[in-house]
Amino acid sequence: MTAPAASRDEFLDFFGMSLPERQRGTGRIFPTPYETSTEPSPLEHPETAFIGRPGPINDFMERFTHVHDRSKILIYVDGACANNGRGGANAAWAFYFGPEPEARTCSGRLEMKGPFGGEVQQQTSNRAELRAALAALRARQWSDDGYRTVVIAADSEYVVRGATEWAKMWTQNNWKTSGGDDVANRDLWELLLGEAERYQDLGLAIQFWRIDRRFNQVADAAAKKATANPDDEDFEDFMVPGI
Repeated sequence: MTAPAASRDEFLDFFGMSLPERQRGTGRIFPTPYETSTEPSPLEHPETAFIGRPGPINDFMERFTHVHDRSKILIYVDGACANNGRGGANAAWAFYFGPEPEARTCSGRLEMKGPFGGEVQQQTSNRAELRAALAALRARQWSDDGYRTVVIAADSEYVVRGATEWAKMWTQNNWKTSGGDDVANRDLWELLLGEAERYQDLGLAIQFWRIDRRFNQVADAAAKKATANPDDEDFEDFMVPGI
């Protein structure tokens, strides 16, 4: 996300915002798949169920809310990585949460350090896509706006199945895959589970919806553009004001 002219702390103070503490999840709570009356299909356009309109509390903040339940917000996320899997890879993330994408799209470079200070060994598209989901979840205290469910729409099987299925196995296996290897991007997965626990304490649920890539063009384009941004060393949270 393009940084404001003021420092981040000054920006947060101006809007009366504070950053939530980062915590490693314990496996107490896991995100769930997006629930509908019928099995959701990746070929279903998300905007058949979510439309741009004000949320449950504010009457001017247009976001993607469910047609039958204004307490559900949809956020598109995506990541990109130039030279993915090769030397000199540059990755970035983006998310998009309402009409007028120029005002409701946030993006940034994938950092060289993780959320708990560890060095990132390799920048990849998988890590960038997962980072995008975390950026969206931590961008705002969505409960303050009356939301009770945050639906993350991603075209990444890695992110959606990892969050709703594989993470359960990983925590039971002490963060080992079924083949006995260390789970990649463990730090981000642990933070995601921490967000699930934090969200439950706030009365919110996190759901993931795998969508077709063609419905994710705004976030995809923003992530690709952000790969050209300068390197970011430390993991940094961004919070968006009530726009």
